Amino acid sequence: MVILITGATHCGKTLLAQRLLEKYKYPYWSIDLLKMGLIRSGCTSLSPEEDSELTRYLWPILREIIKTALENQQNLIIEGAYIPSQWTKDFDSDQLKQICFCGLVMSPSYIENHFQDIKKHANAIEKRMNDDWYTQ
Repeated sequence: MVILITGATHCGKTLLAQRLLEKYKYPYWSIDLLKMGLIRSGCTSLSPEEDSELTRYLWPILREIIKTALENQQNLIIEGAYIPSQWTKDFDSDQLKQICFCGLVMSPSYIENHFQDIKKHANAIEKRMNDDWYTQ
């Protein structure tokens, strides 16, 4: 089983992945770790702010990691914002039966009423160096 968790920034993707790891003992892979490893190593000239380009760059790698995990019957959680909306087209029907997709969403009303809570929990798992850019 492969579990894909995606959503906008600060919606709890990494925290959910951590909780699933603790409960089910499935390892999880943070797409942000892959992204920053490739950026910091100089393997890409992309920057962390180039979301669309990063999705196009990272998805082929992630897609093949998922397929390899499925072929080997390994459980894996992959979390991050760089999963394209049309991700299902890259898998056959048997593979799709082994993938659980979870898209985390916060409504505008929730964000408006709970923005301080969202900011307060921004470092629940990741240690964000500077989160000043993240505004309501």
